[in-house]
Amino acid sequence: MSKVIIPYKPQPRQQVYHQTNDIDELLYGGAAGGGKSEATIWDALKYAMQYPGSRQIIFRRTFPDLQRSIIARTIVAYPKELGKYNASKHEWVFINGSVIELAYFDSDMHKANYAGAEYDVIRWEELTHFEEGWYTFMLSRLRGSTPYPRYVKSTTNPGSIGHAWVKKRFIDIGAWEQVHEVQEVDDTGTPLVHPDTDEPIISRRIFIPAKVQDNPALLEADPNYIVRLMQLPEQERKQLLDGDWDTFSGQYFSEFSRSLHVVKPFEIPQSWPRFRALDEGYTDPFVCLWITLSPDGTAYLYRELAQTKLLTSEQVERVRLNSPVSEHYQYSVADTSFWNKSKTENITPAEIFAQKDVPLIQAKKERVNGWKRLREWLHPYDALDHVTGNTYKTAKLKIFETCIKAIEAIPAMVHDDKHVEDAAAHPLDHIPDALRYWVMSQPTPAKGEKPWGANAESIPDKSSGGDDDDDDDDLPQVDGFW
Repeated sequence: MSKVIIPYKPQPRQQVYHQTNDIDELLYGGAAGGGKSEATIWDALKYAMQYPGSRQIIFRRTFPDLQRSIIARTIVAYPKELGKYNASKHEWVFINGSVIELAYFDSDMHKANYAGAEYDVIRWEELTHFEEGWYTFMLSRLRGSTPYPRYVKSTTNPGSIGHAWVKKRFIDIGAWEQVHEVQEVDDTGTPLVHPDTDEPIISRRIFIPAKVQDNPALLEADPNYIVRLMQLPEQERKQLLDGDWDTFSGQYFSEFSRSLHVVKPFEIPQSWPRFRALDEGYTDPFVCLWITLSPDGTAYLYRELAQTKLLTSEQVERVRLNSPVSEHYQYSVADTSFWNKSKTENITPAEIFAQKDVPLIQAKKERVNGWKRLREWLHPYDALDHVTGNTYKTAKLKIFETCIKAIEAIPAMVHDDKHVEDAAAHPLDHIPDALRYWVMSQPTPAKGEKPWGANAESIPDKSSGGDDDDDDDDLPQVDGFW
């Protein structure tokens, strides 16, 4: 019987990654150079050899990324005695019948490629490059008839288009390096329960951080790598060297700060003018935002509604239900698509809203100018405390801490790669779009101005702060797995 030596010795952080298998979802990484991709390919090989006939898939966002990282590395690293790479199918087929597919996923259209697929393990490389809907769709492909452990293992650095949802799913759930039991919810935030037992549906998730210092083999081979990371601009340095999840390169509204822009709810005086801003959607969420202006010109986003699969008649009813009769609105500004007639009905959504006593005005749809205007409202500036004589940082747009979707969406926006002055299309961009419509309906905010007079009511600013034996003696014995 021949013996195959695995040419891989995991570093301590990689070892933690390999040994953490009693989970549903795992995220590994944080900083550059932590040995994430190397851990992925060897972890996949170990599983393939341990569970005969198993099937796994490794995703990158684009085929060039897949080709120069995962494909090229596995062709060099995987022992040829254990399997063969099929270049036309982009998959490894091993001597015990196990398969590892190497694939890319960069469009909703790719969901159709996996409509009937079954996988024991799904692996995402650079998870923040993907949209949340693609990730959650593939969770439904995690299935099979064999009694093998099934889970998702992903690696990533902070940043990119998926930063917000990955941070929410793995980073913000609790202490790192601990398995957390997370209650699953539907699109409306309603807890999910098992249809047969009525038991809550729980997922076990863990985040395992890794920095370049956790990969001494890399630093030994390239001692200047960490020096080059230290020379990056501040945001990129925090992201790639420190694994900082609170800021990232490419963030469009880098001005946003939870401590500065998010405040505790308060009772809004009746004299303050109020507004609504709406963005149309069905598959994408329908959005309505409620905004008020204080006497000093500070805007407060105090209520939000974002929900998918609502007919126009249902949208207007949701707006009415969330608009108390005691509130009076200066106007409701809306996406121009509300004035489009459907192919089957000779009436526009705007007309349906007007019939229900929710008249709309058309928004100005200038994207770049609109984002610039929104940036003006978010931009921090120094204000004077007339009691103490000290200055403090504030901004002209504040958000009630109850508007959790807006707080998630605004810092998630990223620059468009081709049009850097514009924000890239983003799964969470519908609330920022509605905010953009509102700020384009208003003058540029003047710092410290009191448009309704010094005697108007005001408030203090309160920040919220298997069995692995093989009976076939003709197969080579694999030695060297950690």
